[in-house]
Amino acid sequence: MKAKIEKQNERIDQLGSFVLAYSVTVDRLIRRMRHRGITPDPTDIRDQVREHMRTR
Repeated sequence: MKAKIEKQNERIDQLGSFVLAYSVTVDRLIRRMRHRGITPDPTDIRDQVREHMRTR
């Protein structure tokens, strides 16, 4: 049981790192788009992502 919990915790940590890296990448891409006068279509951004962007 302990080994299973440790493996799950490791997976959660990996997923958290992936989500953070993905978020930073998307943020950089959106900044580049805006710098060039290109804005994302509001329907391209899901509600969960929009909420996350507001909390940064």
